[in-house]
Amino acid sequence: MKYLLSFSFIFIFSTLIYAHETNEAFFKIVQKENSIEIRAEFPWTMRNALISFNPSLENSTDKKDFEKTFIQYLKANLILKDKNGKTLKYQTYQELKNDGHSHKNNYLIIYKGSDLFEITNTIMFNIYDNQVNYNTITINSKQVIFKTEKGIINFVLKRNENTKYWYLSILLLPFIYFTYQYRNRKTKTQ
Repeated sequence: MKYLLSFSFIFIFSTLIYAHETNEAFFKIVQKENSIEIRAEFPWTMRNALISFNPSLENSTDKKDFEKTFIQYLKANLILKDKNGKTLKYQTYQELKNDGHSHKNNYLIIYKGSDLFEITNTIMFNIYDNQVNYNTITINSKQVIFKTEKGIINFVLKRNENTKYWYLSILLLPFIYFTYQYRNRKTKTQ
């Protein structure tokens, strides 16, 4: 009984202290009317990515230095474009409350613009060759899931465009008329 109790205790607490993979980040991207909201979940190793991006942070104790570098890092590694190829402008970020996990950080990142078409997400690629970013995009209640990793750094959203073929009917009428006239000429000459 003693061993069973010890095993149960170790099993229960080992699941509580399990850390997320240090080379995985999660992004929930939602297109609003005039903005793109991204809820990002970074592992604690994001700090290492920022230091690698800006080595002067190694000796910095000022939180503002990290915040400035974080913004520059986002602008360089999380690039959103509209259907015309225009880069959407980074607007702001906000740190969100953790849900009890101290080994990760949650942020709300906002870009200004709409008509999201292409996403390039190379966050933390500068420290891990096997980095994987999981992206869930929601536009008009439609959801697309994709991941970025080395070799696949961006994603282009496919537009579900219903092409209107009504204009073809305008072209079809003259075609029918000329075909009818041509056939009538042939029958009259025979």
